[in-house]
Amino acid sequence: MQWSLSTILVIFVAILALTSGLALPKNQIFVGHSVLRINVDSQIHVKALRALESVHGILADFWLSPKKLPGTAHIRVTPENRDKIVQVLNEAGMKHEIMVDDLQSLVNKEAESLAKRRIFNAGDLPTAITTNEYHNITEIHAYLDSVGKQYGYQVASIGKSYSNQFDLKYIKIGKNPNATREAFINGCIHAREWLGCATMIYIINELTTKPDQYNDLLQNLNIYVMPVLNPDGYDYTWKQDRMWRKTRSGPRQGCYGVDPNRNWDFKWGVAGSSSNPCSETYDGPSPNSEIEVQHITKFLGDHKSTIVSYFDIHTYSEDFMFPYGYAEVYPADRTKIQSVASTAVQAVNAVNNEQFVSGSITDIVYPASGSSIDYTKGKLNIDYSYAMELRPDGNAFNGFVLPEDQIVDGATECWAGVQVAFRAAMNDMDATG
Repeated sequence: MQWSLSTILVIFVAILALTSGLALPKNQIFVGHSVLRINVDSQIHVKALRALESVHGILADFWLSPKKLPGTAHIRVTPENRDKIVQVLNEAGMKHEIMVDDLQSLVNKEAESLAKRRIFNAGDLPTAITTNEYHNITEIHAYLDSVGKQYGYQVASIGKSYSNQFDLKYIKIGKNPNATREAFINGCIHAREWLGCATMIYIINELTTKPDQYNDLLQNLNIYVMPVLNPDGYDYTWKQDRMWRKTRSGPRQGCYGVDPNRNWDFKWGVAGSSSNPCSETYDGPSPNSEIEVQHITKFLGDHKSTIVSYFDIHTYSEDFMFPYGYAEVYPADRTKIQSVASTAVQAVNAVNNEQFVSGSITDIVYPASGSSIDYTKGKLNIDYSYAMELRPDGNAFNGFVLPEDQIVDGATECWAGVQVAFRAAMNDMDATG
């Protein structure tokens, strides 16, 4: 029997994917999807965008919401909602252009790159990790175990995910068993924000392979690093839907998942979230409804007397944010935490000449209640509570599908800013958790 060249190529790609640990997409779900870059020049434009769901019933996937005026917004449009969204934009006088013409081709290109990555297997030495590549949840957890074994650091779980398939696993890094202060940082609370997970791997690698460079931090802080706070969602982005954002609980009204960064029990449901279970910003049936949020809030609450800095790492739009997000209000120590954020942004921008900005969530991004840092600041009183939106900026053409050759640059920028806040918390004798 003779096989055609095309058949042989299909078989070869399938074998390569299986041996590399990459699950082939079951279908090409992003065919016909594009991403629009929209000019947002007035509050009328902002209201028009926010009305897409509330007034027009369009469940738009905002990749980037307008931060300031004039500004830009990025929206993924499907073949089903394209005409409706464009009509709303035209009626509001909003100019737009196509940022991503064919999302499926972008995802396919990424999949080809992932198939060539160096897989990190259980039992590998930590040095086998590639910090310039993305890794799935199995690899990430194998890496944590390897680092813990190699360096004697604690690796543990704060609990199981909704599916009960995955641990919410962290590593605790520090040289001084008598250190009385702690810091906590996590990535991938939103599943599709892969640079956040990759940055956690980079930070762990930095702290363990170059300890002399961070001796002050390691002597004075115990640093908890949790690469993936939403493991069910993250795994789903690898196997089913690259653009998945939420958890995987449900179904509710036929839809799955809750936005885990709208579900924390502080000013829940006040602003910037949705009560529609099918929305990307669905805040859940109740505060702390998601098991992942329950686990992380319990852990942070149990350590609130010692954790002096908390970081939640996101993508994208290049922001360094402090509370609050539920309204245009500020913590009592705004001057202190704003000064640290400003200094941190200088350090971030010095790395690669990017243009990160700092401010409260409502100042520079958009209202968002029930968020992680509103909770850690407003309920747990953790002084140095920050979130970052990493690269790319609003001029991006690839959004969440960030090429692997930008991972290290993005992670280096993040780590430069995080260090500033960690050191400020470490040296502030009045800092609380």
